[in-house]
Amino acid sequence: MCKTISAGSRSTSRWHRAPSPPLSGCLGYKFGYVAVLALAAAFGAIAIACVLMIPAKAIDDRASRGCKENDPDSAPDAFTMLLKHRALLVLALFHLGTPGCGTRSRSQRVIARGLSRNPALLRLRSTGLTIQPAVNRQLTCPSRSMIQPQLSFDGDPNGQAYERWREQFCRQVADVDFVPIGEGRVHRTISPAILPRLRLSASFGTPMSFVSLGTNDELVITMSPNSALSGTMGRRPLEVAAGDVTIGDPSIKGAHITQTTHGNFQTALLPRKALLRACPNAEDLIARSIPGANPITSMFLRYYDLAHTYADKLAPAELDAVSQHLFDLSVLMIGARGDVAEQARMRGLAAARLETLKSDILAQLDNPALSLTVLSAAHRISPRTIQLMFEQAGITYSGFVLEQRLLRAERLLRNPNLRARKIIEIAHLAGFHDVSYFHRAFRRRFGRTPDDVRKLSGEMG
Repeated sequence: MCKTISAGSRSTSRWHRAPSPPLSGCLGYKFGYVAVLALAAAFGAIAIACVLMIPAKAIDDRASRGCKENDPDSAPDAFTMLLKHRALLVLALFHLGTPGCGTRSRSQRVIARGLSRNPALLRLRSTGLTIQPAVNRQLTCPSRSMIQPQLSFDGDPNGQAYERWREQFCRQVADVDFVPIGEGRVHRTISPAILPRLRLSASFGTPMSFVSLGTNDELVITMSPNSALSGTMGRRPLEVAAGDVTIGDPSIKGAHITQTTHGNFQTALLPRKALLRACPNAEDLIARSIPGANPITSMFLRYYDLAHTYADKLAPAELDAVSQHLFDLSVLMIGARGDVAEQARMRGLAAARLETLKSDILAQLDNPALSLTVLSAAHRISPRTIQLMFEQAGITYSGFVLEQRLLRAERLLRNPNLRARKIIEIAHLAGFHDVSYFHRAFRRRFGRTPDDVRKLSGEMG
């Protein structure tokens, strides 16, 4: 009967084990810790079911407790039973070692890598800037889990505070050395934006030289709207006028880009392999100047600003689309050819043109002369092309203009500083010059008249 128990132990030990590292790790990588817990619960349920399937007659209670078979009065000896049956001993040792390092630590490392791909936890890289996600820091270095990297600095570059920021953030986290240019106080404000396919960083401050430590294998698009840039990328000298764009290679140790005057410094880091698949000649353009006056470069810069401003306000699907569009504009700006360029034009260029049109419309909502004809002349495309671009986005041109004007009117009516203004003035400020039409459209959109919205806003205020 003891053999029966031993065989049973071998058959059920597989189900009592924690989920294997590859399986739990892959689930955690893709779905997070909830999936690992669900998998453990499923294994537990299967183990219970397997135990319940063992017939009661097949179990010798005394033998399983370690009692001697031929001595009914012998006391149970569980420890001896454990040593005699190798399957039970292996199972005990496995569970003893699991909490310390085995499955849990390996799975957590895989899960951490998966979570680090989440847009909210992605490593912030800008000119090589990287901030480890809190999950990674807690798993790999608990003593540093409470450290919050300081993104910005304002103070004396000769003091300990700057050296501490330079070491703890610039070198250890960002993998970039920030070297002040000139004398006097140093100011640097850094604002990162995380997108699925690329990482953006807009900084502002005093002249600074950004020196790569050679640990980042991405390629970086770099620009400054109001400061010239200079430096070297390996043996290649770099000279870029304000408003132009260049490509840097942070994998070259000692490569540096210097912001020569007080102003902005903007970067977009793109995966090297993905960029080279789309633009095989991308590395040939490292350290070369790309004129900002080029139409596609100008469109990239405008879309960059929009993406950086609204990245933290977008839903995941919207953020993914914006990221793809900005990547498409990047490859078109760098010089993609053939099918890749055509695909990028269909996605990124069309999206950027639509966003540019929307921005111009919003800037002219109160202009009675706003029309398809005016927009088509300003953007050098036909009125029908504008209509098709809006239709492909799921809305008509007239529907978009009406919706934006109604939303503006509703905001103006709720503004306490404009309560003295008449309804007709509010309508004109929102771009409506037919008051009767404004009242009908407003009530149809919000279910209330403009007067009702103003009174309700006043009561709530």
